[in-house]
Amino acid sequence: MLTFILLAFFAGLPILAYLLASKTKSKGIIFGLSAIILSVCLFIYISKFSILGSLNKQILKNKIVDEIYVNSKINTQNLVSIENILEKDEVQIWLISLISKAIELNKLTSAESLVTFSEKFFDSNEEKLIFYNMYTSLRDAKFPEFSEASLKISSQSNYPCLFTNGEIRLFILNGPEIPIGEKIFASQESIEITNRSSLIPGFDLASAYLNNETIEMNLSINCEDNSNIFYINNLIVLSLDTPFISYKIEPNEWLKKPQEL
Repeated sequence: MLTFILLAFFAGLPILAYLLASKTKSKGIIFGLSAIILSVCLFIYISKFSILGSLNKQILKNKIVDEIYVNSKINTQNLVSIENILEKDEVQIWLISLISKAIELNKLTSAESLVTFSEKFFDSNEEKLIFYNMYTSLRDAKFPEFSEASLKISSQSNYPCLFTNGEIRLFILNGPEIPIGEKIFASQESIEITNRSSLIPGFDLASAYLNNETIEMNLSINCEDNSNIFYINNLIVLSLDTPFISYKIEPNEWLKKPQEL
């Protein structure tokens, strides 16, 4: 925009001099034509249908794609240009496309710089979910061994009764009161938490493994032959060495929930 203003100023100086000259004729016609030409140039350069503006966008996009292909951090000036020449919805579309392309090509240095830059453009709850999904895709590409992280209750576990159903929930110790995974189950063969069990993309079992977190496991079952409810509250220390845990429940771990009067 500044470039256009400077060019218009210098281009208009001869016209202004002509209009101010005392002996010139047809000043109204000259002024009118000048205004029309200036308006057309303004439309071509900065309107949403801008020809030159679209060309600038394409040049910028090509620069960023070139950086992605060599897997370099995206140049700060190119990131600033994205913010300056695009509307917010365009920025979001660009970033989703560029990040997806970088991850698809396994250019993770470029992808990471784009993800870091993009967070501020996804501020509503719905937009944040889009950002979290992009972040999770990047993390899974960087650490593929954790993309299928899981915690499964061993088939050798001991139960105090036959049960009709139950629920398992995992929390970060001293973390948010939001589970990193939860599941309702109907048999002991299906008690497993994976990254897909999370409520928020990226705030999941893989993130807990990667940060060497201690997790709190809350598990409860509803007995089939009576109204008894048994539960377990245990701490499990995760390790980067293995993203898979098979947890065996011992008989003495179960606690009986008091029945309400």
